[in-house]
Amino acid sequence: MPVIYEPKGRALEYSLLAINHWKGCTHGCFYCYAKKMAVQYGQDFENVTPKKDIIAQLIKEAPKYAGTNKRVLLSFMSDPYPEIEKKERLTHAVIQILNQHKIPFQVLTKAGTRAVDDFELYGPNDAFATTLTYLQDDGKALEAEPGAALPSNRIEAIRQAHARGIETWVSLEPVLGPDESLAIIKETHEIVDLYKIGKLNHVSNGTNWRAFGIEAVEMCQKFGKRYYVKDDLAAYMQGFEFHSCDTRRINRKEYDESLLDTQY
Repeated sequence: MPVIYEPKGRALEYSLLAINHWKGCTHGCFYCYAKKMAVQYGQDFENVTPKKDIIAQLIKEAPKYAGTNKRVLLSFMSDPYPEIEKKERLTHAVIQILNQHKIPFQVLTKAGTRAVDDFELYGPNDAFATTLTYLQDDGKALEAEPGAALPSNRIEAIRQAHARGIETWVSLEPVLGPDESLAIIKETHEIVDLYKIGKLNHVSNGTNWRAFGIEAVEMCQKFGKRYYVKDDLAAYMQGFEFHSCDTRRINRKEYDESLLDTQY
C-alpha cells in the first residue's frame, strides 16, 4: 500500500489524501474504529511504533503529488502526536517532506499542545484540527478518551494555531452528547474556522439527530462559521436546506465557490 493514499468510506469526507505513519495509539477511545480493526488482525494497537521505512517511502512518493491542491490528512489510523513523537520526531519529518514538495496538509489530533511545536512548519494552505466530544467535563472526557489530552488542552492548541494565522477546524464526531457539541461551537467559534459535524455511529443513545443537526447548522450560521455536515447526519435532515463547505482542497478561489447547495 502506498504511503500517501486515497481514503474510502466515511474517511473520504474528511480528506482526499492521507498518510498513516504511526502504528497504534494510546488514547484508548471507546469508539475507535482503528483499534477494532487492529484487534481483528491480531495487532498490538496500544504499542505505538513508526511504520517501517516510512520516511524513505514517502521521499519516493512525494514527487508524484508535488503541487497538488488536495490536502493530505495526518492521520486516520493513529494520532500523529503520540508521546514518542518527542523523541522520534516522525510527524515533524513527514511535514517537512510534504513542505519540500509543496503538498498541503491538515493535522487531526487529540494530543493537544503536544502538536504546537510544529506550527512553525505550517503555511497558508495547511490546517490544524482536533476532535472535541466534551467541553469542560474532564471526568466524562477521561472515561471516553482516557489517554487523549483534556478538552481544555485541545482547545488551547486550537487557540495557538488560530493566533498564528493557521486555518483551524474541529471535528464534532462522534457526538457523545448533543448539548456538549453545541456548547463547543458556542464557546470556540472565535478561534475555529470550520466545524465538521457528524453523529455517533454503531451505538444508540436516543439522540434526536435531526434536531441536533439543524441546531448545530443554525448555530454555525449565527456565528458566521463554515461547516460540513457528514452524510450520516445529513440523512436525518431531509427538507432542511444547508450548505456544506468542502475544504479538502486548497484552491482559495474555490473556497467560496465550493459551498455545496444541498437539500435532503
